[in-house]
Amino acid sequence: MKKTLVLAAWAFVSVQAVFAQNTQSATYQQKAGAAATQLANEASLKQGEPKLKVNTTTTTTSVYDSSVHNKRGTTDSMVVEQSVANAQGQTTTEGEIYTSFTPSKAAQTNARTRELSVAAGMTHMYNQDSFNGHYGSNGMSADVNMLWHTSPHFALGFDYMMLHPYSQTHGSADQARNYDDIYLHGISLAGKYTLNAWNNLRVYIPMGWGMMNARMKTNSALHHSSNDKWGTGFYAGLGLQYDFTPCLFAGLEYRYTYAFISDKDLSSYGSDKNLQYHSAFLRVGMRF
Repeated sequence: MKKTLVLAAWAFVSVQAVFAQNTQSATYQQKAGAAATQLANEASLKQGEPKLKVNTTTTTTSVYDSSVHNKRGTTDSMVVEQSVANAQGQTTTEGEIYTSFTPSKAAQTNARTRELSVAAGMTHMYNQDSFNGHYGSNGMSADVNMLWHTSPHFALGFDYMMLHPYSQTHGSADQARNYDDIYLHGISLAGKYTLNAWNNLRVYIPMGWGMMNARMKTNSALHHSSNDKWGTGFYAGLGLQYDFTPCLFAGLEYRYTYAFISDKDLSSYGSDKNLQYHSAFLRVGMRF
């Protein structure tokens, strides 16, 4: 019995020893195989094999600018172009266009359609009495003007004008006479035509037609009178205007004024001529 137990123990120990030896042998072989593979890979890499292929792309961006200038403003155009080249040498191009417009000062001025201005200056009365004496010397002129611009070149509105030549004294003996309180007031439908509406320095033609009232006071040894008369009349002229900003301007203006009012209705020494005036104004105003 004892002999049998001893034989069984010996057999178990022998089996365990063989299993352990086989296991160690497999582990060793795995480690050895991994090491050999690593050495082979390192050797191949040193020889440049295998080569690693890398796919690369190249992107190029180009920007092209162009500008167009004129009296109306500046137009800036920009083209952004992007090209992409892949590893196979194929190129794809895409582009976008951007445009901007900056209006000029003249364009900004023309965008404002209403105009209000005041003016002051000098006036000269053209008429003479029946003794060839002038009714008045150079005097004062004033004006208020309100216009609506229907286009960059043309405007319509209303105008009030006052002309006041200074009194004149004439004569000797029975021809001695004095003219005083010489006024002309006019309320007109007004127009304005601008020749160069896209410039900052503008040349224009003022014009108007409406009702006018003239007044004259006469003192002499033989006659004393103070008369006024209503009638129609017109004015036309030439102006020069500079736009300091899109809303502020100033300039000079000449007007010729004709009233269908006879001087004979105003003075006993009248020569039966309709009233005529030459006037010069300094005008300032704004557009809004």
